[in-house]
Amino acid sequence: MRETFVRACSRALLMLTLSLAGAGAVLAGEPTDVQAGSLIELPALPDDASLDQLSDRLELIRQRVSTDSDDGLLSNLRQAALNVQARAEQSASDIGAQLVRTEDQLKVLGPVTPNEAPSLTNQRNDLLADQKQQQKQQDRANQLDKNAQDLAAQIVNLRRSQFNSQIATRYPPPLSPRFWSSLIRPTDDDLARLQAMREQIGEGLATTWQPQHRWPFIVCLGLAALLWIPGRRLLEQLLTKAMIRWIPVGRLRRSALAVAVSLATILTLGGGALLIREGLDWHEQLNGSMANLGDQLLSLVIFCTFTAGLGRALLAVQRPSWRLPDLPDLVATALSPFPWLMAWLLLLLGTMDRINSASGASLALTVAVNGITAIATAVLYATALYRYRRARRAVEGHETSPLSGIIVLAILLTVLLIVLALVSGYLSLAYFLAGKLLWASVVSATGYLLTTLFVDLCEALLSPRQKIGARLAENLGVDPRHQAQFATLLTGAGRTLLVLSTLLIAFSTSGTSPGELLQGLVQLVESGQSLGRLNIVPQDILLALGTLAAGLFGLRLLKRWLADELLPETSMDAGMRASLVTLVGYIGMVILVLLVLSALRINLTSLTWVVSALSVGIGFGLQAIVQNFISGLILLTERPVKVGDWVSLTGGVEGDIRRINVRATEIQMSDQSTVIVPNSQFISQNVRNVTMGSALGVVGINLTLPLDTDVQKVRELMLKAYTEHENIVDTPAPSVTFKDLSATGLTLAASGNVSSPRAVYSTKSDLLFTIFSGLREAGISLSSPQNLVLQRPMRATPTDEETAPQVGDDTGLKPSP
Repeated sequence: MRETFVRACSRALLMLTLSLAGAGAVLAGEPTDVQAGSLIELPALPDDASLDQLSDRLELIRQRVSTDSDDGLLSNLRQAALNVQARAEQSASDIGAQLVRTEDQLKVLGPVTPNEAPSLTNQRNDLLADQKQQQKQQDRANQLDKNAQDLAAQIVNLRRSQFNSQIATRYPPPLSPRFWSSLIRPTDDDLARLQAMREQIGEGLATTWQPQHRWPFIVCLGLAALLWIPGRRLLEQLLTKAMIRWIPVGRLRRSALAVAVSLATILTLGGGALLIREGLDWHEQLNGSMANLGDQLLSLVIFCTFTAGLGRALLAVQRPSWRLPDLPDLVATALSPFPWLMAWLLLLLGTMDRINSASGASLALTVAVNGITAIATAVLYATALYRYRRARRAVEGHETSPLSGIIVLAILLTVLLIVLALVSGYLSLAYFLAGKLLWASVVSATGYLLTTLFVDLCEALLSPRQKIGARLAENLGVDPRHQAQFATLLTGAGRTLLVLSTLLIAFSTSGTSPGELLQGLVQLVESGQSLGRLNIVPQDILLALGTLAAGLFGLRLLKRWLADELLPETSMDAGMRASLVTLVGYIGMVILVLLVLSALRINLTSLTWVVSALSVGIGFGLQAIVQNFISGLILLTERPVKVGDWVSLTGGVEGDIRRINVRATEIQMSDQSTVIVPNSQFISQNVRNVTMGSALGVVGINLTLPLDTDVQKVRELMLKAYTEHENIVDTPAPSVTFKDLSATGLTLAASGNVSSPRAVYSTKSDLLFTIFSGLREAGISLSSPQNLVLQRPMRATPTDEETAPQVGDDTGLKPSP
């Protein structure tokens, strides 16, 4: 009994994990992967199957593909081929490990020596023989892996071609009596199959009701009833209290509660169905077909309960303030019955589909059931659209988002296409569109819920505006601005990935079930996808992203440690320390890029075309960038200018160097503005470094005075102004010299030093105010500039006779006597 209970628990866990993928096949309009009426009798494959056994299994699968054309058989054969591929891949990996060990042993023995012992020679020969045999086995395993993968791809193509041919086939439309005759008066073969199926189900129930199997079934049925009736409400109440207590107020609480409601519905309703399934086959009394049918119906029930729980969680009629979508209360109330109606519809139609598949119903009956499914789906969605539009009109002042309008329009067009396909007789196409509509609705709602939960989780845990995020930034010593940028980047990347995954799953290509899609995604994660000579595996991408994040964080810590702890203890000046930290950052970034490329397994020789294109770009349009880059390296190594220097360039650019980047240098002007100067100007043009030779600044003032000025008094006045100013240093002392003497006056020149050239202008302004005030108090004036003005002398006004021109004279001047 204990082993039976353990088996039941293991099966329950497996069914809860994989049921969504297997149950969604009926929604996508595709046949299920395992059908009881079309089982394949393949010999059991042991866990330690040899390459010969794997090759025989692959050949048997290939023969079955050539003789059987049923889609269920093809799906099972594809799964068997993928199983062979996985076994062959594992065998190749194991043989490769053995081959590495053999090569290591050969390296230990070394080459052949003239006088070696015979035992070493025999051992080397045995190892060489083993190495040759292992290489052959590895090559065979790799070839078997490739053949199995090719066969699986061929089966997928065959299923797609069959599906396309079914889509293009016309049948009697629902408006014709022939359509309903298949349901009202099925053929004798269909009646016989259904009767056989009913007898098998009756025998299974009778076997379960026998005394030795009855009590487990009754106990499981009672537990299921407890889960269905009071269990769901109690679990939802407990989860609601837990969300209110443990999650802070915000959107995360609402999205977490929506997920909790969905999971509670699955765990209670689906768990009850699982208990009934285990009670029916507690001692494995059911035969293979009935057990298989029970597993399929269980998957369908779990999927239907998930659909109902998801709709309840998103609409949140009982808790309007916790509703995630922006829906008015009237609209949510109008749509509230439809999740349950959809769940019951899926359960009913899915059960009919699985019974037809298990009993091997005729094509006419299967097509008729598919038509009923399409009709019911169209009616359900048309009614939902009508109630939605009517509730929208009743709500005033509520704006509708463009996305909701697009979704409504897409559903309306799909319903119209289903009706058109039904009327024209393309029942398989209508069934396919109906299944896609149902499947896309469930997947889109699930994607919306998961995306909202992920965004809210990132906002609550990483955003510095939240308590948890602020505490995290404080403990890690991260700048809140950088933390907000990282949270925004992570939120955008995760949201994009979830949206793309939702679209991929919702609109997957026809002919493959969701289970196969899930298996394809797992295979992609494990094996990767080749792009030319680049083989990028998702695991390698995750490793590269982790390496990049860890490298950036470590490089930042290293630069901070150098700038704040190590370099200040040395005799380097601030400019040298800044240049060294910048160089370490550049070198670390180059090493990090190489590590990321190594994690992605990208061979640099495969990127030669990038280097070639880059060289062409450098030759034409990137010359200036490369020139500035090389100039920046020269500035950081030779250090003609450094951070903190006061420089003056042509064009009136003068100020302090604040930062030397790899392309340009930032100079802060006296008005606190910043000028970005390309590094090449510091190499190719004349640059005046005011603070390079000396840290002192010189303040010079020249005064031109009249010749009768008392120069000693002026000298004392100027020296007093210099010595009393706080910015003038004592060493070297200020001085006043007699600079020039000319006819216009005498010139005195005063000079003093300040601690920094940056204080020259303000100090000179203060000294001029002080000196001019002293000169005015002493009654001494400056020499006025002497201007020489040359004027032509005035002439007397000539008479008319004098100004009259003479005959033969055209100058207008009177000739001299």
